Amino acid sequence: MLLSRRINIALVGAFACVLFSAHVAVAQEYDLNFTLPTAGKSGCMVCHADPNLGRLQGDKFVSYWVDPRPLDEGPHAGVLCTGCHLDFAYKAPHNIAETEWQRTARLACKNCHQDQWKVYSDGAHSLAVQPGAQATERELEKPLCGDCHGAHDIVALTDNPAGRALMHTQGRQVCGRCHEDYWDNYSDYYHGEAYRRGATDAPSCWQCHGAHDIFPSDDRRSQVHERTLSDTCAQCHPDTNEAYIAYAGLIHKRMDIAEANPLFGIISSAKDAIRGVFGQIRSWFT
Repeated sequence: MLLSRRINIALVGAFACVLFSAHVAVAQEYDLNFTLPTAGKSGCMVCHADPNLGRLQGDKFVSYWVDPRPLDEGPHAGVLCTGCHLDFAYKAPHNIAETEWQRTARLACKNCHQDQWKVYSDGAHSLAVQPGAQATERELEKPLCGDCHGAHDIVALTDNPAGRALMHTQGRQVCGRCHEDYWDNYSDYYHGEAYRRGATDAPSCWQCHGAHDIFPSDDRRSQVHERTLSDTCAQCHPDTNEAYIAYAGLIHKRMDIAEANPLFGIISSAKDAIRGVFGQIRSWFT
């Protein structure tokens, strides 16, 4: 009698599970509602360890595969996925269309790196707006922590010369993507051109302008303001004098100043003419 009751209970439970699954699990519509096994990496990597994980967005396949190696080898190896992806509950799949998950993750650094966040929040890239005011489109486009430092592939900078050396090479990715004009005219011989050639002693953008503590050049707190420029130059040139300070105006404006000189136009025209002649001569022999 007892065995019969247990069998009946098991059958009822199995039937209820089938009904429940039929209600929530519609695979073709991606309407799955299950709880991940843990809140740690092992839970997320149940899906994200699959190199084939992705979805079609229009006619483009977007991959959601996460290569675990850069994360496991980096400074955040001990941080849970949900330590940065704060808006992800332990449910899957995630309704991406209704979340700003990338923005949330790129801002999550502030929860641990509070000193850096405070300095950043006082500078030109601050996200702060007046109380009660809505953020403008320009403010929403300001860089977040992850935009400059990366995502799963973040490298340690503190007490890590190799990481700092790698970061030094990334001026285009970190600053130039947004400040294209300044990147394009960072072309003087001793700084910009040398940096582009890979010179390790040529300054990256933040060595002159600051990193988290960036301010507009007309702000007295800026490292390139006229009252602080000598100290900034002295980081590399201990014998800084008025000549160094005067030269600083050429770092981003070399071409502007050259083009303002009447001789520049004459010389440029002559060079173009000579190139044209040699080009014509080469064409006769090819």
